[in-house]
Amino acid sequence: MLIAVALVLTLRLSGQTPCGNTPVYSPCDITLDLDPTVAAQHPNPHLTADLWVEIRSPEYKTYRLPAFWDGGRRMAFRFTPTLIGEYTYRITGNIPSLDGKIDKFMAIADAASTTTAFIRRANVHHWQYTEARKPHLYMGADDDGASPPEAYAAAKFSHVAVRLFAPNAWSNPDTPDPAFYKKLDARLLAFHSLGITVDLVLAPTPNHLTKAFPSWQQRQRFLRFLAARYTALNATWQLVDVWETSPNAKTLLKEIGLEIKKLDPCEHPRSTRARDSSAPLGPDGWMDFVVYGSGRDPLIAVEHQSNTVPQVALLDASLPPDDFRKLLWNATMSGAYPALSGPVPPTSPNAKTMTGWFTFMHARVRHWDIEPYFDLDGGRAIAIPGVLNDDYDIGAAEFLVYVEHPQKVSVTVRKHTYDVYWVNPSTGEFTKEKKDWKGDLFEGTPPDATRDWILHLSRDGYKEAMLKGSTFVSVVKFDSWPIPIQEPERNAAKAPFELIAPTINDTLTAGQPAKFEIKLKRQTGGTRRMTYVLTGENVRDGQGTRFLASGSSGTFTIDPLTVTSGPGVVNLRLAVLNAPGKLYILDYVIPVKPAR
Repeated sequence: MLIAVALVLTLRLSGQTPCGNTPVYSPCDITLDLDPTVAAQHPNPHLTADLWVEIRSPEYKTYRLPAFWDGGRRMAFRFTPTLIGEYTYRITGNIPSLDGKIDKFMAIADAASTTTAFIRRANVHHWQYTEARKPHLYMGADDDGASPPEAYAAAKFSHVAVRLFAPNAWSNPDTPDPAFYKKLDARLLAFHSLGITVDLVLAPTPNHLTKAFPSWQQRQRFLRFLAARYTALNATWQLVDVWETSPNAKTLLKEIGLEIKKLDPCEHPRSTRARDSSAPLGPDGWMDFVVYGSGRDPLIAVEHQSNTVPQVALLDASLPPDDFRKLLWNATMSGAYPALSGPVPPTSPNAKTMTGWFTFMHARVRHWDIEPYFDLDGGRAIAIPGVLNDDYDIGAAEFLVYVEHPQKVSVTVRKHTYDVYWVNPSTGEFTKEKKDWKGDLFEGTPPDATRDWILHLSRDGYKEAMLKGSTFVSVVKFDSWPIPIQEPERNAAKAPFELIAPTINDTLTAGQPAKFEIKLKRQTGGTRRMTYVLTGENVRDGQGTRFLASGSSGTFTIDPLTVTSGPGVVNLRLAVLNAPGKLYILDYVIPVKPAR
């Protein structure tokens, strides 16, 4: 704990630059120039200098941060104040001349600043800023390294993913290149100053980390170095680009994730990117949200019904514009926030489609409340359908229907008067029908059949009242209705489908394609639209669950990395979402043997 300032003499440290008069949410550096004698004792400060600072806020919350080596004889603490007022800090560590030194600085308001509060999970599947319960609309891009940060801001990207590691960034596992990280700092701080959240990616794969930093102690120092430099930013941690291709990735990422959780006093959201999904790593206790690989929309839709964290869908930036647009809006209908995956300029055609998405969702939709909705035909929907129970009555606010293949759309709604809009999903531009519509079953057809469309049924006046905080809604204008998290049906006898192949009498071989088939046992109203997803795990080898396939038939391949210790069994999981949104999960145990 910090020693009470009233009981000690505040000391000015030789060679130290305090943060004085720093605007809130603006990072500042407390720099320490080691004197020659101390520097001679620590020829590699990254390896041997162990300095920490405890910073006490005006509300007496204490943050504990490590120092990082910034080249030459310089060490630095980087911190972002979040409250106006006086901060007091004390340094501790293995340099006697600095240990126990105390100082203070002031954080001030700056009306001209474009920085924002940090972000966190909210409302089960959504995001908010850490102050004033203000919703945050997540839309990401990969930094192409060439476009100015202002171009990403102009394109309305609220997140930009930046890689923190390169082969030339470390001359050996114990020596970072200060010039590389100073250049990286400048770019990251530029994003931060524009109010953009930086998504911090440590390496392409876990293999890259173990190759660059073979021992756990070296990886710990690497993580402490990154945490010291970048927890001051408005950020998320997204550990690697792909985890599924590296052996023992689950164990390694758990160690790394828990270490970052310990090192980051700002508690920035944590996850990892993935080829398929980071959801299998969730039970390890370090993740706050899930990231999905491009094209994993069925997996997103199924897992949205039973998870309690936000979902981010990586979307392949190299896809043709029509394919990309459909992928974007289908991911939205499944309940995920989008991120453009691939280093393309923020002025590319697909980036412009994302800009249109953001413009529409931010200006027209209560995106922080909306959830997948199933009581319709002719499209896919997200909605705020309203809640009525013994405690409160929150009226339906809006329905957003994606009509990928133009056709008649039927949507069951709560009986109210709605404003009706048809939206161009390429640009976010919309046209309003001349007359409002009132009823409980909307039926309509898109303006033309040449392209996909968005139907938006909105109670504009009611939403405005919610935002103004009138009557009951003033208490709940951010999270205005309970998010239903359903308990899946696990009784195979109650499922209207069955897995025909493979069977428990088959033996799968890792690395070899295996046929699968799912058959309906009976036709019902709920089976008119079915989403099937197969995942598998060889629990004994501990490599984690893998996505295998989606659809009612085809082939899948057991990853050889997950079957290495001899013949065993794979736990095959079939997750199914029917037309009304009911989730079924059935488990099967199938013999498996290693790759030949």
